[in-house]
Amino acid sequence: MPPEPSSPGKPKKAGPLQVAATIFWALFAIGKKNTWSKNGATVTPAQIVVGAFIGLFILIALLVLLVNFVTR
Repeated sequence: MPPEPSSPGKPKKAGPLQVAATIFWALFAIGKKNTWSKNGATVTPAQIVVGAFIGLFILIALLVLLVNFVTR
């Protein structure tokens, strides 16, 4: 049985790794349309917001660990 054709009006959502890569490269202001939409999957604004909060928490945790390491 052939796979179901995807509906042309609704784009695929990007996966977590594509969202992380998009946010990472956006921090350096490096990016092309290819970063935002790859293989027909598009990064949604909600994915960007959630990914940015996760990145923020990781950055804060790394800074706290670095400060603890330096002050000991």
